[in-house]
Parts: sequence; structure tokens; C-alpha cells
Amino acid sequence: MRLPLRRIKALRPRRRKRMTVVVGLLCKDGLVVASDSQESDDEVGMKRLDVMKVYGTDKFDFTDVEMILTGTGTSAHIGRAVEIISEKGYAPHFTLPRHVADIVEDSLGDMRDRYGEALEEDLELMIGVYCKNCPPAEEGEKPEPKLALYNIYAPGEEETQKVGVAERVEDYSAMGSGGLFARYLLNRLYDESHPTSALTMDEAVKEAVYVIEEVTKVDLWCGGPTQLICLTNDGKLERKQPAEILKIAAELTKLDQQVKESQRQLFSKQSASQKSKDQQ
Repeated sequence: MRLPLRRIKALRPRRRKRMTVVVGLLCKDGLVVASDSQESDDEVGMKRLDVMKVYGTDKFDFTDVEMILTGTGTSAHIGRAVEIISEKGYAPHFTLPRHVADIVEDSLGDMRDRYGEALEEDLELMIGVYCKNCPPAEEGEKPEPKLALYNIYAPGEEETQKVGVAERVEDYSAMGSGGLFARYLLNRLYDESHPTSALTMDEAVKEAVYVIEEVTKVDLWCGGPTQLICLTNDGKLERKQPAEILKIAAELTKLDQQVKESQRQLFSKQSASQKSKDQQ
């Protein structure tokens, strides 16, 4: 007896979490934070290429700090985090970058309570902070830095984890679905002999644009115009305009072609040299 064929229900593809690519770089003149601007919805097969992902101090109304914030996941979660951080940071008097990171940790705890444990799979934040009122160092002690870069992770599933965790970045960092490839690119550029702390602000801006642009070429969940804000050691915050970023990207594309041609010549010379040795 032939059994009737059963129709197999098509499985809906799982939504890719932590979509986007975020890069942060510390340099000798300050720090740079950059991201892409794409947001994808796998369920409807659509995407946007104009999503705000990098926020500046003007979104927080803080008077004693300059701040940059960006993150992974949906723009709704990032935007809501900005609102909660602004509310929590209204009263405190910030004197150290760590104080701001603590507020962000608490805010992610509040978001986990409101939106559930799934938040851990979707949202990570990166902040760059400059505190205007850092206390002077005591005699013989090293002064506290006014400028710092942090990665902040949402609380885990354990009930004991009530707040997020802020990890201080010492050189560079990358997050999101494109974060792994971004870290690979950054690792090729920097090591102990060539730290990011040797870069000027102009160089750091170009490096950040290069990494974001390269990631968007290969990661399906990343795309759109690059967004970038830089923050100097003396607290000056600047959002790079789209036209300036496009110009930088175009210049880098030309330089990249030259690098590729040099690599091809290098491989050709090495191959010819090896062939000559084999014939001797």
C-alpha cells in the first residue's frame, strides 16, 4: 500500500542576529567610531540603506561629556538604548569615562528586563567618551584618562546578571555580523610594532572608512553609506559628512588597485625566481 506523500513544510530562515558592522579605533589624536547604515528584514526580504547607527552627544543632552554611541542589531533597540541612557544620565555628574560606561551597563539591564533575554542575541553597544571634568591626579599618581572607548554587552541569561558588561578597548574593536572580517582586516594592519596609537586622526578616519567599505562588499547584512564620528583628545566631536566619506572611499579604491597590482607583480617575481632556481 502506497502511503500518501506528505507535504514538507518549508522552514523559515532564521533571522541573522547582530547584523551590521561597527568599528572603533583609538589613535594618538583621539578616537574614531564608524558603521554601515543598512538594516535588513529577512522575513519580508527587504532592506534599508539609510538607518542612523552612529549617535553623537546631541542625542543625549549631556553637558559634562562628549559621547559617541553605536551598536549592532535593530535600529529600534539602538534608538531605545539611546533614550534610556539619556534619561539615566540626566542627573549624574560625570567625572570619568567609566561612570558613563556604568550608566550604559545599567541601561542594558533595564532593556533586558523590558524586552526579554533575546536582547542578548541582538544588541551590543560601543561608546567613545570624553569627560570634561576629570579630577586632577594626586601627587605621584598617574592621571585618569579623559578619553576612552568601550564595548558594552547585554546581560546574559543568568538571573544574577542584572546589568550589561563594559569592556575597555585599548586599541581597536569591531562588532556585528561583519565584525569578524573587520577584525581580520584590522589585525593585518596593526600589531605591537605598529599600534593604532601611532595613527593620526586623519589616518584613523581613513582606516575606519576602508574597513567598513571592504566589509560591506562581502557581508550580506552590511551595506549603505558609511557613518563616522571622531572625538579628539581635547573633546572636539565631529561627524564626517557623506560627501567627505565618499571622497575618502574613492581615493582608497584607487590606492587599493595599486596595492593589488603590486601584489601581483610580487607574486610574479617570486614565481619567476623559483622557476630560475629549479632550472639551475
